[in-house]
Amino acid sequence: MQTLDISGRTCHIIINEAELPTIYWGEMKNSSETIEKVLALCEDVKCNYVVYEVEDWNTDFSPWEFTLNKKMSFPGGGRQTLDWLMNECVPYCEKEYNLTGQRILCGYSLAGLFSLWAFYESQAFSGVISCSGSLWFGNWISYAESRTAPPNSSVYISLGNREEKARDRIMASVVDCTRRQYELMCCDKNVSRHILEWNEGGHFNEPENRIAKGIRWIVRGVDNGF
Repeated sequence: MQTLDISGRTCHIIINEAELPTIYWGEMKNSSETIEKVLALCEDVKCNYVVYEVEDWNTDFSPWEFTLNKKMSFPGGGRQTLDWLMNECVPYCEKEYNLTGQRILCGYSLAGLFSLWAFYESQAFSGVISCSGSLWFGNWISYAESRTAPPNSSVYISLGNREEKARDRIMASVVDCTRRQYELMCCDKNVSRHILEWNEGGHFNEPENRIAKGIRWIVRGVDNGF
């Protein structure tokens, strides 16, 4: 695994073959342990990885401003993250490593929400993995209802079966929001392959396993020509 700075952001990169799909996976700072666990679970999966870290989770992965409660707010810095991804990270990696395979977004929790938003907003990726995505985020469903996915794309969504037990009322709506998001994907003619997978436990149960499941599912589809 190569670690380098791309225009001010730390990235961990693994390139296996240039024509394989590349997973652009958003993570928090100092995420090496999480990355290693996921990679160990995906040893036999044929793809490339570009894992990019953000400085401020709530800022850098929130697509717009939103105040959840008195203790938690989201400044809406996701646009800057997406601009960096599209204008700096992806061009650098594709030029440096001669990447020609499909681009896939990946993230967990708020990074899962960001990945879905970037998938819709950029129209530049062939697939998205959103694991336990924060789809309770203010006005998210209204946004998603007004968008369509990129053509011939694959969508993996997962959630824990106890995530609706969250103490915060808005966060507890995540099950209904996730079901609605999946309905939208099922009705979207541009989505050729989709799944909503349920995992045991709450939001923080085995995130590495959930990410690995998503990577396995989506890369298997690419290998089979979907």
